Amino acid sequence: VRERGREGARYPACSRQCVRTKMAAPLNEYEKEAGCVPILHSEEIKSQGHYNHGYNETLGRKSHIDDYSTWDIVKATQYGIYDRCCELVEAGYDVRQPDKENVTLLHWAAINNRLDLVKYYISKGAIVDQLGGDLNSTPLHWATRQGHLSMVVQLMKYGADPSLIDGEGCSCIHLAAQFGHTSIVAYLIAKGQDVDMMDQNGMTPLMWAAYRTHSVDPTRLLLTFNVSVNLGDKYHKNTALHWAVLAGNTTVISLLLEAGANVDAQNIKGESPLDLAKQRKNVWMINHLQEARQAKGYDNPSFLRKLRADKEFRQKVMLGTPFLVIWLVGFIADLDIDSWLIKGLMYCGVWAMVQFLSKSFFDHSMHSALPLGIYLATKFWMYVTWFFWFWNDILSLDLSNCARKTI
Repeated sequence: VRERGREGARYPACSRQCVRTKMAAPLNEYEKEAGCVPILHSEEIKSQGHYNHGYNETLGRKSHIDDYSTWDIVKATQYGIYDRCCELVEAGYDVRQPDKENVTLLHWAAINNRLDLVKYYISKGAIVDQLGGDLNSTPLHWATRQGHLSMVVQLMKYGADPSLIDGEGCSCIHLAAQFGHTSIVAYLIAKGQDVDMMDQNGMTPLMWAAYRTHSVDPTRLLLTFNVSVNLGDKYHKNTALHWAVLAGNTTVISLLLEAGANVDAQNIKGESPLDLAKQRKNVWMINHLQEARQAKGYDNPSFLRKLRADKEFRQKVMLGTPFLVIWLVGFIADLDIDSWLIKGLMYCGVWAMVQFLSKSFFDHSMHSALPLGIYLATKFWMYVTWFFWFWNDILSLDLSNCARKTI
């Protein structure tokens, strides 16, 4: 178990990315006001070494168990020395008293997942929602950032309020979403937290997940709870899809498009997610967003739009295209035309038709539907060819054999 050092009165290194926007130098305008987080470059984050004193040391490496008797209560709390902490509290130490960094013992116990100490300190009068640290946060905020689900459960059992905001305007569900702690997000939703709750920066948990977490969850989890996928943030009016594009989050972009995210939603500057993708010259994002527009029929005539929106019809087109193409290739080759130029032009027409069908009706399911269609079409035309071209010869051969036997 890794420990937090005494000097770490602030959050651990990962959470120090949640810094004020004034610390981020050359960020674009969207990243400047994302509130709890603009993404910082490595050179913009100061060294965290002095926050992590003792972080990688284990109790087994301490020279002597008698050494614990000299530790102050903060260090004993960080390392989970229960007996030493009890000794100092019973000797008169006030568990509500913050240290010089304005951090209470309950904060230190929470960030280091010391369940027994949290229970003990609360029994001795510790305030469960006391604010502390540079970010003016509660112990529950600290436990949430670190992903300590068991600690979150215990603190809420003793009355901790997950809807309280820290010094940068984020409640616990926003912190859990942006740091990718899916189990905590699920627990907070189960305890009644609104999946569409906005923090003071105007961001919902889905927006934070789209902007910060480059994995399937917690975005997939939030979508299962019917989150408002097209809701815009308070200041920029960016939807979750905008934020995913800004972060280059291809995993979440796919999830949002499948969930029906509006590819034409515009932010306060009139920019759609596709516009932002083009600004970043990301070919993958541009292609997928354009395909999503075509799938919704935005770039097609109204008749094609209706057909394109019919999933069953698209499936039939993908299965039927190989049947048509194989027949046309054979039909053109068999035409009694001496000019290969004409036949070449006809083959070009077949190619153009395939391009039109693929762009208009093929979707992600083509990887399973198209091979099946090719297999069935090949088998079908083989039997048809055999029947029409060889059946008469086989029939005449059988009749000839029967005549010989009769003679």
